[in-house]
Amino acid sequence: MSLDDLDLKILALLQENAKAKLSAIAKEVHLSVTAVNRRVERMEDIGVIRGYRTLIDPEKLGIGVHGFLIGGVYLIMLDRFYTYISSVPEVIRCETIISGGKEVLLEFYCRDVDALMAFYNSDIKKYLDSMTVYLVKGVPGKDSPVSLN
Repeated sequence: MSLDDLDLKILALLQENAKAKLSAIAKEVHLSVTAVNRRVERMEDIGVIRGYRTLIDPEKLGIGVHGFLIGGVYLIMLDRFYTYISSVPEVIRCETIISGGKEVLLEFYCRDVDALMAFYNSDIKKYLDSMTVYLVKGVPGKDSPVSLN
């Protein structure tokens, strides 16, 4: 399904503010509210718009540690690792890197340094042959979901 320039403009406006009123979007793209609503519903139906979410500022919730972990998965099957990591509440994203061996890139949030150390020393060590943790200052993944567990 191809999208035209108006669809792309509507998507950009929704990405900027998913709670934007259709009337405001209609005014911005010079269409009727009905036409905008039809376009949004069509994009939802075909899966271009997968959903809507609330972005949370982790620092305001007292979540002070944000980082990335790169780990080597050489001795076990990735499927076992994926099953395990899906149950780890600190991890909000897992990407697989295939170059030479198998590596994973995990994005995580922890409440504090003690929670980070508990995460680092957890069962994750059973699944990864190597781990490098990078802590980031600020909120570079500002649009990433935050685990509230």
